[in-house]
Amino acid sequence: MDQFELALEKMSEMSEEQLNQLIDMEKKKICICRTCPTSNQCMAENNEALFCILGKSNCEVDQVECICSKCPAHTNFEMKHESYCKEGSEKEQRLK
Repeated sequence: MDQFELALEKMSEMSEEQLNQLIDMEKKKICICRTCPTSNQCMAENNEALFCILGKSNCEVDQVECICSKCPAHTNFEMKHESYCKEGSEKEQRLK
């Protein structure tokens, strides 16, 4: 079991409130989605980020450049995929 799978297991044991607090904290603490060249006004207006965990954007995505592999979350959790805003979360992409 890798770091990502361990993190998912821990998250599954949290209450919805705890999980939402963790997501909000991670969005502020380590997430770089908002600085990505692909991020757009629609994503900002909808407070979208942390796509690697939450899944793809509800906005239209015109991928300019992907910086997912430069994100601390990507490294810390040993993620294997990229383009989360367009392709879906790490979990979703692993299940494909």
